[in-house]
Amino acid sequence: MRFVSLILIVLALATTGLPRLLAHGRQTPPTPAEIAWSRATMKWDKLNRDARNFLPPRPAAPAGVTDLEFTDFYGAVIGDRGPELTAKVRALAGQQVRLVGFMVRQSLPTPGVLLLAPQPVQVDEVEYGACDDLPPQIVRVFLPLPAGTQVPLTPGPLLLTGTLEVGQQSEPDGRNSFLRIRPNTPALTPLIASRTAAAAIPSASSQLSSQP
Repeated sequence: MRFVSLILIVLALATTGLPRLLAHGRQTPPTPAEIAWSRATMKWDKLNRDARNFLPPRPAAPAGVTDLEFTDFYGAVIGDRGPELTAKVRALAGQQVRLVGFMVRQSLPTPGVLLLAPQPVQVDEVEYGACDDLPPQIVRVFLPLPAGTQVPLTPGPLLLTGTLEVGQQSEPDGRNSFLRIRPNTPALTPLIASRTAAAAIPSASSQLSSQP
């Protein structure tokens, strides 16, 4: 029985996580999307280490949409159970909100999902797993994409609008999310140009991935 169990474990690794981890261990050149993300991040990182001080003004919000800031998420006092969501955020649960943030660059992104942070951030799930330096003000964004489609790695500040979900939830990548946004469209809109950056997502048949 022990031998059979070992065989089953080996087969499970071979068909799921192992090829993915080995692929990340190869010395492959960066993709054009990775190069663009790195260059944009370096530019924002030089702006006094606080990119939000240099964000351009966002256009007027559409009717029925409330603008949110990352500073609106948690109160100043940390209680026994950690940071607590503000009354403003709780009152906006289930409503349309708009938020400006930066897409987190991940080594193992979840298909159809991006992490939105107040500053440009890069994490390596292969090396560190879920033990990374993500700030607490992280919003998990679920884009309406075909199953298995990766979100294009997009540099610079993004202006995202969608329905806000509030409350702790365990995610497939091992993290817990407290705030989630579900946009009505898969398009990613940069704040600077105020136009659609990725109206069309590469199809699975193209065999192209914007993230490693």
